[in-house]
Amino acid sequence: MVRIEIDPVSRTQGGLRVSVEMKDGSVVDARCSGTTYRGFEQLMLGRDPMDAVYFTQRVCGMCSTPHAIAAAGAVESLAGVTDQIPKDALLVRNIMSGLAWLRSHVENLYLSFLPDLADPIYGDLLKYSDVGTALTRELAGRFNVPGYASSGYTAPGTAYTEALRFIKLTGEAEALLGGRSPHSPAIVPGGVTVNPSASDIMRLKGYYASIVDFLEKRLTYPLSLDSWVESTHSKQSNPDFILNQIKSLPTGNLARDKGWNDMQLFSVFGSRMMSYDFLSMPVYVELDTLGGYPLYDQLIGFLNYGAFYKVRDSNGRFTDGYTPVDGETAGTFEIPSGFTTGGMQNLYESAGKVDPAMITEQVGSSFFSYGGSDAALAPSAGETAPATKAADIDFSGQKYSFVKAPRYGNVPCETGPMARMINTREPYIRNIMQMLHFSNPKFSSGKSYTMTSVYMRVLSRMQECLIIAQLLGDWINDLEASSDPRKYCIQVRPPAGKAGACMIEAPRGALGHWMRLDEDGKIAGYQIVSPTTWNASPRDAETKFGPLELSLIGVKTTPRGNIPGSEGNPISLYHIIRSFDPCVSCAVHTIRVK
Repeated sequence: MVRIEIDPVSRTQGGLRVSVEMKDGSVVDARCSGTTYRGFEQLMLGRDPMDAVYFTQRVCGMCSTPHAIAAAGAVESLAGVTDQIPKDALLVRNIMSGLAWLRSHVENLYLSFLPDLADPIYGDLLKYSDVGTALTRELAGRFNVPGYASSGYTAPGTAYTEALRFIKLTGEAEALLGGRSPHSPAIVPGGVTVNPSASDIMRLKGYYASIVDFLEKRLTYPLSLDSWVESTHSKQSNPDFILNQIKSLPTGNLARDKGWNDMQLFSVFGSRMMSYDFLSMPVYVELDTLGGYPLYDQLIGFLNYGAFYKVRDSNGRFTDGYTPVDGETAGTFEIPSGFTTGGMQNLYESAGKVDPAMITEQVGSSFFSYGGSDAALAPSAGETAPATKAADIDFSGQKYSFVKAPRYGNVPCETGPMARMINTREPYIRNIMQMLHFSNPKFSSGKSYTMTSVYMRVLSRMQECLIIAQLLGDWINDLEASSDPRKYCIQVRPPAGKAGACMIEAPRGALGHWMRLDEDGKIAGYQIVSPTTWNASPRDAETKFGPLELSLIGVKTTPRGNIPGSEGNPISLYHIIRSFDPCVSCAVHTIRVK
């Protein structure tokens, strides 16, 4: 038995520890541990509910806007005013949230996940052909990050420097509306405190043009963003679009000006199916065989809540208010909520409706306890009682994480971009999943393609960047064209003794805030279930793995097997972990150097 421990996992928010045991060359056991305790839920007790939006933003510097919207929504829920929030406030929230999503996705892609493709191990694995040598050079030239191990390159890749500029400009754009970024004071229960001027909107359009320029240059060239989304995401999208695109690209030159944008490069060479099955090239990083659930797909589900308010009705007229997920009607959110079981037997049927009553949290494997005999509690009745003795903190024991174990109807659930693409039956991602599924008879090397994998998580994040960017442009135009009277906030008086909740989407997935007030109108209970609480959850009472743990079972140390010495650089584990984009701060940093 070989044990590999990664502690802490690098390029993540917060303290994450991953430990696996390998037998006969494959992972047979995995533990994902949150190693830090922060206590935000206890910090909220006894406070004025109107202050929740300011405190909970500090949970995470990356997702402060989604946390602010969730906290404000919880107050609006218990006050019964969700149907009255002004349309202009919802537009501002959409814009600020959309900017936060794009910044988060770009950070994960270009500062966390893609740099691993410039690791020296791929220089060794791909160098045996002219295309492989060209690919190694291209991956390093694009994705190398200073200080990370790379294939003989020391200069930063083009994507790294451009991504840093992108992150800066999206932060500036969000601060234009929010006053600062992160931790904006502009989002409050009842709406927002900002009243954007014509000058603000004009500046927003300038920022938006730069955002589109980056995304087109990196992900859609030579197509425009609108052309890409129309060809892949709309109801008129062509199922053969991806095949037609990759078959038209030259294999003798992998430069971007030859059509090999980052999305196309990853689509082809990140997949054995695309490179080998469809293009007959033996050059690939087989991420489509990594990080799915091939052995246990019935022990997993895919969950997402609603994301981004719809501000127009079916006739195109502006409308105030929104309907929370627990009372969701058709058309409430731009990205509707949904649940799909792990087997995904029929991707052409609609996803199941989310029932908030099915959400519970367990602590049997967490450094927490419940006062009663309950093995699981609904978040609305949740407790946060951590272990207080150092002797009780043992990451090799039955309890091994400061992350709780949320379950949906007793099912562990993956959340995030891929879950959203699955539950909305997004055409581009669904078509590639179908290609993977039907290509299995061609795969004779003892492995099989799964419809979910590292490959699909990363492609989902790339595709979602483009979808959100197009929506962002629409929201900015709507903010400019919004009909009078313009209104950005209503007065909210939280009633004592009430409870409320807000379930929305953050970039990394499903985010819920549950709040209840005492008879004096102060917070008597507050629970936050963040995306990484779902993804990085430990085992539950039935010893079912959390999603990240489950995705590691059966994995080798590299996508090409257990190469001698790779135990010290288990690149497969890094790929899987970073494809989830974990943020344990919501739920501390190893960087491998030369």
